[in-house]
Amino acid sequence: MRQILRIQWRHTPATVWFFRTLISVAVLSGGLISDGLAQTILVPPVAAAKNSKSAASQSGSNAVRQLHADQSSDVRSPDTSVELDWQAAPVGFEPDNVPVRPDMLEVQRPRTSGSSAATNAMRAIALKPEAGFSWGGAARQSLFFLGLMHGVRLAFDPNSRAGLRGPFLKDYFNTVERLHGWGDGNPFYVNYVGHAVEGAVSGFIQIQNDPKGNQEFSKGKAYWNSRLKAMGFAALFSVQFEVGPISESSLGNIGLKSRRQAKNPMAWVDLVATPTVGTAWLVGEDMLDHYLVRRVESCSSSRLLKVLARSFFNPSRSLSNMLRLKYPWHRDSRTLEE
Repeated sequence: MRQILRIQWRHTPATVWFFRTLISVAVLSGGLISDGLAQTILVPPVAAAKNSKSAASQSGSNAVRQLHADQSSDVRSPDTSVELDWQAAPVGFEPDNVPVRPDMLEVQRPRTSGSSAATNAMRAIALKPEAGFSWGGAARQSLFFLGLMHGVRLAFDPNSRAGLRGPFLKDYFNTVERLHGWGDGNPFYVNYVGHAVEGAVSGFIQIQNDPKGNQEFSKGKAYWNSRLKAMGFAALFSVQFEVGPISESSLGNIGLKSRRQAKNPMAWVDLVATPTVGTAWLVGEDMLDHYLVRRVESCSSSRLLKVLARSFFNPSRSLSNMLRLKYPWHRDSRTLEE
């Protein structure tokens, strides 16, 4: 009994492999046969359909050429004119032997110069997507303004220069931690005039880099939305100038040591007044530019008077123009000659 089981166990794998091989050959042969039948059955109709389509397009092209030749000739023989019974093919119908009317074929004509060139240019402008906010320009102008303010501060404030000595990171973090209270001991014109101008200039940086910000003063929603964006940008700039990596807290450690004017020189007044009062200053300059400067421009032909009016009544806008390397009296919405 054991010998019989041993014989069956010895011959079973060969049998299994035999049947596996037989099944694989059958499946492979069936696949090849089915592919051959599919190619035999399907390919000729597809090829015939492609040939019929190409023949139809060729006949249509010949008809168009014949139509152009007939239109170009001025003399026709009445004896040779033949009335053809053209049939209009329905939409989606692919003709076999039915002629197609040439006047129903769409002929692509080349664009010509002259007025069409201007039309194409206007179309290109209309299809051009609207540009978004220029973060690169805003960053360059903000760094320019930031370097200007820090340079003036370090040049004329001995306490700022003295604060440059010492451990940088330790003094920086200690200065930021002393942010407390409202008043920082500075006079009124520093907190509410100087910082207002800072907020207005940084707001104009946002406006002149935003395509939607090029608007004059109005009561419309678009104008006030653009000025709210400018206030948000001014708030970010103020945070950077006061407590950011390149700030009064890091360069000079303003607020680290107490002064006689204030126990906490690092206070909240500058962080709040710069964007809020600065935006009010910015809107005031917009009103002066719209109601006063425009009146001066319309009543005078003097270029010098227009330049002085624009620069004097809009000082923050003039500074922001210079930050982008333009004349102080520059306006995005109009020129001096308008």
